[in-house]
Amino acid sequence: MTIADFLTPRDEVIEGQFQGVLQAHKVGSDQDRLENDADRLFSMTYPSNALQTAFDHVDNKLRGRDNQGGITLSGPYGAGKSHGLLVLYHMFNSPTVAQKWVDEWDVSLDLPESSKATIHSTSETDADLIWEPIFEDLGREDILDDIKRYPTTEHLERLTEEEPVAIFFDEIETWWESFDESENEELLERNEFFLQHLFEVANDPEEDLFAFATLLDKSQDIKRIVNRTNPYAVDMNDTGDREQIILHRLFETRQGDVDEKAIRDVVSEYVDHYNYPIEIDEPKRYENRMVETYPFHPELLDLLDDVYDAGRERQSVRGVMNVLADTVRRKYDETDLLITCDITPSAFRGINQTLFNRYTSDKDAVDDIDFGDDLLRTIFLYTIEERGQRASVTECLLGTFKPEKATVDKLHMSLEGLYGVAHYLDRDSQKENYYLTEDPKLTALVTREQERVLEDDRGSIEETLVDVVRSDVWSDDVSVYPDEDVPDRKELTTVVMLDYLSNGALRAKLDDFFGGRTYQNTILFVTPKKEIRDDEEIISKAARVLGAENLRGNVDDGGELTSIIRDERRELRNELEDRFGKWVKWSEDPSGDGIRMRRIDVAADVDDVKDKVGRDKTYVGEKIREEVADAENGIAIASMLNDFKQFRRMPILLSDEVFYSAVSQLYRDEKIVLEGDRANFYVPQKGDALPDLSDDLTIHHPDNLDESIFEEEPEPVPNSEDEGEGEIDDTTTLKQQPETKSVPPKSNNTSPVTVSTEAIKLEGNSARVLRSMADSRINGEKDAATHIDLSYDVDNLSKDELVEFLEQLPSGEHIDATVTVEREDEN
Repeated sequence: MTIADFLTPRDEVIEGQFQGVLQAHKVGSDQDRLENDADRLFSMTYPSNALQTAFDHVDNKLRGRDNQGGITLSGPYGAGKSHGLLVLYHMFNSPTVAQKWVDEWDVSLDLPESSKATIHSTSETDADLIWEPIFEDLGREDILDDIKRYPTTEHLERLTEEEPVAIFFDEIETWWESFDESENEELLERNEFFLQHLFEVANDPEEDLFAFATLLDKSQDIKRIVNRTNPYAVDMNDTGDREQIILHRLFETRQGDVDEKAIRDVVSEYVDHYNYPIEIDEPKRYENRMVETYPFHPELLDLLDDVYDAGRERQSVRGVMNVLADTVRRKYDETDLLITCDITPSAFRGINQTLFNRYTSDKDAVDDIDFGDDLLRTIFLYTIEERGQRASVTECLLGTFKPEKATVDKLHMSLEGLYGVAHYLDRDSQKENYYLTEDPKLTALVTREQERVLEDDRGSIEETLVDVVRSDVWSDDVSVYPDEDVPDRKELTTVVMLDYLSNGALRAKLDDFFGGRTYQNTILFVTPKKEIRDDEEIISKAARVLGAENLRGNVDDGGELTSIIRDERRELRNELEDRFGKWVKWSEDPSGDGIRMRRIDVAADVDDVKDKVGRDKTYVGEKIREEVADAENGIAIASMLNDFKQFRRMPILLSDEVFYSAVSQLYRDEKIVLEGDRANFYVPQKGDALPDLSDDLTIHHPDNLDESIFEEEPEPVPNSEDEGEGEIDDTTTLKQQPETKSVPPKSNNTSPVTVSTEAIKLEGNSARVLRSMADSRINGEKDAATHIDLSYDVDNLSKDELVEFLEQLPSGEHIDATVTVEREDEN
């Protein structure tokens, strides 16, 4: 049996499209999202205790039992504030849809048949005067025109003359805190009066105005303003029915439709095996809770709640719902119960990157131990829970035991076998609790050496940092400036910096660098997006790498030190990768006053940098045409190519091929004319074939040439005396004439088409030469290549180099390859 036999996950969970984070500002999005689809949002919403509290306040106001229409939703990140706000918004924006959902859940709430709602999130709204987008969204520009310094209560009362109106704010504290008290004193005062009046009118029993806001307890000013009228506060985190919310959000099957007896049979199979050393109080009560939380083991839900409760301020961490949705997607049709070891540890790297790296490092070490990875990941998850930071033997076994997998005794033996094998695993002296550590035993010596170099050898630390950046982060494909010399050459070079500088400081530093350099446009500068060289945490990690490497040959470690060095370098590399980067892009200032600099996001990967640069190649042709337009006598190809490599106002060329390809395309598009020796012009407008693009050709703009260049030359009149000359011998014709075949006509009104097969030889030592020859010898309208026979002479390629060479070849319908190798015979 599997979970799929009892519960049906929602489609978005199965398809890996689960939207665990709702964003209020997406209500107006054109994309298909939960936020803007009232039907879908309500179908996936469980009427939690917290929501029903908010519904009661709304209902009391609508029925006239209470005058208060101001409601705040509070709670930490991930508590469901935005979800609750969106549900309330759609109750007023789509009351018919909402009323149907309310009735299905038997909630006591009668919504008006017609109402208006407007929602504003600081992620999208950055108005100086917050009431302006509100009145505009409600279509009440007429009121807006009457407002002077701020809306009065009379202005707000006019909003509800025809129907109830609800105004929603998501994270209004963030917007408020963005103002500078000294510079924006007047704006703050005007907005404060508006908010005061808004919540006053919402508290008026004669007015059908509602005001809702989510709060994170970040601004005392907002709290003071809002609380003047004592609006109702709903704590979304203190709902008491979190498990029901999770189950409803992830599964189509309603709890009332579940076969409880069948589920209890599954759960009993587990509980019956929970014997020594597993310790459980009141097994029957424990079984009942397992039935209630099915398909999740209650230990798993409790653990995740504790982990995220401690890390609630970490917005980068995936929420509980996302983690469970991913687990359901992977396991619902494979297992009958989801337990701790079913969770993917990578979801928690944001909580403790170091411990995650330690777990990853140890995972391979325990590969030969039965269920070693399951036990290790369970211990890892308990270790990152900041209050406990360790897993008891019972928690380890409950987190890994499945009846069909192994016995509890077998798992216990494997658990004890982990100790001494997993490099970062430790346990207490009573062997009752297990946990992962950041430092293995040898690391005490590493830490001591780390402290020494931090105090005495800053220069060597920076050399280590440079080495890791160049070798580990960028795979030796870069130079590090200013720590290393950067050659002045035509070839493209990627250069990274470790200094995190403002645009002004960076511009000044690079202007000094480029001063006196010939080839200024062949250097791809990448700067960090965070501090590196001046970040003490980074320096400390680099010192740790250096400290570990300094111990080489000085300790008898049995190979353990090599592993530590590897892990420390990997950890530093991971941290540094996250801090890169920004590619420095130069371009001509539109005003014509020099060049401008801007920075573009890139990953710590030369290929990614080149990919961003590659997007400029469409501008290469435009730049060529622009340059020759200003050159009355044209520009030689060699000179133009050199300009691209020298001047930063030009687009960067990833290779010379990009340039030659652009020239060829300009010629085919009749946007340039080429000139060879002795004023021999190649004019595409006259049908002249593209010549080989040699360096001595000159590129002209057509507008700069005399019209006579474009006139067709008259064909010579044959002389009767010459008739008969130049005839081809029949034998020669048979040898030289290509193979032909007749293709049937496409209709009765056309003649048969003759198709010939001809071998055209292209020869050279580079792809550029072959491309140029192909451009000049193959007719783009009439020819279609059906077979390409390539022959390469290469210089003693190794196996890896050969594989890399073959991987670069394009695909075809069928490829034959014969490789000639020189093989050394054994004597």
